Amino acid sequence: MATSGTSTFELDVADTIEEAYERIGKELRTGYEALSARRSLNLVLQDLSNRQVHLWKLVSTSQALVQGTASYALASNILDIQNVVLRRAGIDTTMHRLGQSEYQTRPNKATQSRPSQYWLERLSTPVLHIYPAPENATDTVEFYAMERIEDVTSAMETINIPSRFGPAVTSGLSYWLAVKKAPERAPMMKSIYDEDLKNAMDEDRERVSLRLVPARRSV
Repeated sequence: MATSGTSTFELDVADTIEEAYERIGKELRTGYEALSARRSLNLVLQDLSNRQVHLWKLVSTSQALVQGTASYALASNILDIQNVVLRRAGIDTTMHRLGQSEYQTRPNKATQSRPSQYWLERLSTPVLHIYPAPENATDTVEFYAMERIEDVTSAMETINIPSRFGPAVTSGLSYWLAVKKAPERAPMMKSIYDEDLKNAMDEDRERVSLRLVPARRSV
């Protein structure tokens, strides 16, 4: 028997909501219920962002530096950054992350030299603070930005997730709808959601070998 030859199946917002309602034994009947379900779906997506760093939302980003300027506003859809390096004359040097208190206690933040440290102030519009301030205007800071998952705004949209997270998002919406519409099914929906989410997060990882090197003792 011939197979379909395609590997493109994904649920749009309307299909995801319909599937979630079927799982809790209910039917979507009114426009308000559809609006409420989309709101819950957006909360599920925000909850995903709190779980771990998602590989599909990491975007290689560059920030040009200005001589003597130590703080730079980043895009408002950036949640966090990682793998930060200073690029000078084509050579990348790792920059070390500081906590708020560590950055605050730096005595002279206007000191100009080769930047080697940074603090990300995680505001609604995040601000990247680097230390020392750059002594030239030719360097860039290169990093991977973890961006927010895009909002759900209409029923006919595709959800901004890879296919491996489709079951988890659908189960998550089922759980949230059960809390509101079928509380007796909420524990079961929560159990299914937890399992689907674990499977998705286990899959969403890099395939690299783990190498452990024992520390040497000084004699």
